[in-house]
Parts: sequence; structure tokens; C-alpha cells
Amino acid sequence: MSDISTSVLKVNTAAYRHNIGVVRKHIGDDCGIIAVVKSDAYGLGMIPMAQRAISENVDMLAVATVAEGMELREHYPDIPILVMVQPSEEDIPAAVQGDLRITVSNYATAEQLGLQASKMKKIMAIHCEIDTGMGRQGFSLEEAPKSLLKITRISNVDIEAIFTHFPSADEPEDPYTANQAKNFRTLQTQLSKDGIPFEYCHASNSAGIMLQQNCSFDMVRPGIMTYGVWPNNKVPEDSPLLPVIQWESKLVLIKNLPGGVSVNYGRIYKTQKPIRTGVIPVGYADGYPYALSNNADVLIRGTRCPVLGTVTMNQIVVDLSEVPEATVGDIAVLIGQDDEERIQVEELAHRANTIGYEILTGISARIPRVYLPA
Repeated sequence: MSDISTSVLKVNTAAYRHNIGVVRKHIGDDCGIIAVVKSDAYGLGMIPMAQRAISENVDMLAVATVAEGMELREHYPDIPILVMVQPSEEDIPAAVQGDLRITVSNYATAEQLGLQASKMKKIMAIHCEIDTGMGRQGFSLEEAPKSLLKITRISNVDIEAIFTHFPSADEPEDPYTANQAKNFRTLQTQLSKDGIPFEYCHASNSAGIMLQQNCSFDMVRPGIMTYGVWPNNKVPEDSPLLPVIQWESKLVLIKNLPGGVSVNYGRIYKTQKPIRTGVIPVGYADGYPYALSNNADVLIRGTRCPVLGTVTMNQIVVDLSEVPEATVGDIAVLIGQDDEERIQVEELAHRANTIGYEILTGISARIPRVYLPA
């Protein structure tokens, strides 16, 4: 940890490599990988994690926005990059200039891409999203054949892929997801029959890969699982994923409190007896959720120490009763492992009544990321 930082996020790149390997074992040799590095690689750092993904020979990277795509393109000029949110008209020139793959959900956007690509003398690869039940982006199943056929007539635009999203794949063997996959296959067959060319199909995110059957198609889009987090908060004991992050801070103050005094804002915790407490300089401004007030543990010297009272902007107070040997400067593990004890992202998500995605992406950018060698 830096001498001037209050905490550090350690990123285990060997674990990331292992998790990419888990993806490969689940999808087979003929299926490609679109590594999702959107939202700053779920908070772990988009540029360094993209480098790790490329070193693992993924087929493509995926981001949310054109701005993210252009930042990646500056560092990695050759890897295909998919922008998963259909861009605004203002972002289209940059998208074309950067040779980004663009998600398209309507004819007008495809037409604008074609016009801009023609001006720049480029061919624009697009991925047409099909709304099989997400209710967000995408052509409806009914309109897709006619709309995509129309798009094939736009100069300088190539339908590279069609894809869809699964909204409830985090439920194991979910019948809704199975029906989406069935309808997507039917559409795939119909488009081929109609002579509408595309190279491949993709549908599964991490949940689809790990919890659904026969949903891989030609490519998959793993995100959260590659960062070591299970797609829902119900982590199986035999999970093949390795944790990628370790979030550490340190004890900066130890204080003995008498019985009958309250701790922190709101006075939601009151000591029942004399107690030894420790202050850790991390709070909700750092991404440690307010919802963990009186509702989480940290690890100090391999022992769980409960959070006492409110999570404040920059500090939490913990109970050191079970660690009498604790001293100022001791490492406090917020997420990760210390000796035989472990606090997982999914545990904090469950306690905070949220999802692992929010815990990961919520860790403040001001926390230094340190990349451990693979």
C-alpha cells in the first residue's frame, strides 16, 4: 500500500487468466470470446485489463460507449472492439474513425453509420441487437428480418453479427432464457434462409455461460466472471472461479470505549460493555457501501471484526475484541483473504442488498490499483 493512500485494490492477473480459462472450458473450442471491459473493466482498470485479455487471445473486446472504445483504440490499434450501447448521432464520426464495431437497434443508426463510413472510405462492421425479451435495445423478433434485409442495402455497412441479451440468466436453467435462446435460433435460421449475411451470433454473458445450457452460439461475452465474481450472490462451494481482487486498508487508530456509548453518526450502535475498537480510513466515498453499516466484517490478522455503527464518508469503526494483539498499522482486508478467512464480493453484495457488479464498479477510482504479475 502506498504510504499516502488509505487503501489499495490489488488485482491478481493470474486469477484473471485462470477465469478466462474457465470460460473456454464451458464453451468449447469453436466458440469465440468477447471479453467485456466496459465501465473501466468493472472498476479494475480498462487499459491494463484489456492488455491481459488480449494476451489470453480473446477474439474481441466489448465496451459500453464510443468514448471507451476510442480510449482502447489508442492503446490497441488492432483488436476488434464492440460498443454495446447504440451511439448518439454525435458519436458516429468518432466510431467510424476508430473502426469500432457498433451495436445497431434501428435502421436510422445504420444509415447514419453508412453515410459517415462512405465519407471516410471505410466499411463499418455492425452488430444488430435482437430484443428477444430484454425490453431495452434491439430489433423486435417480428421486425428483424425486414429491417436487417433493408440494412444489407446500405453501402459501406456490413452486418458482422446478430446478438441478444438474457435478462434473467442468473437464475439456473431459467425457462425464460431457454425460450429466448430458442427464438433467437429460429430467427438465425430465418435470416439465413432469407439470404441476410452475418458471420456469427452471440448471446451469453457470464450468467448464460455458467448457469444456462446450450446458449453459447458462436461467441460469448464474459464480464463479471472473469473478474472472479459469480453472476449472482449464491456462490457454489465448488465454484471454479478465482477471486481477482483484494481490497486492503489499515488500522489507523485503536481506542478503548466504555459500555453504554454510541458509535458514529446516527448512534445506531451502542456498546454493551467496555470494548476495544479500531478505525479504518475507508468509507462510502471510497465505494464501501453505506448499506454495510452495522452489517459487515473486515479481516484483521485472519479474524473477522464486525463493523460497528454507520459507514461514514471516509471512516469505519470495527470491533477488535477478538484480536487483542491488533496494533495500529495492521492490514484490514475489506474484500479478499487473510489466512483462512475470506470476504467475497458476493458476501458484501448480499449484505448490502445489491449485486456484485455494483460492489466492483463502485470502488472509487481514487483507490490505487496494483496489478500482481500473472
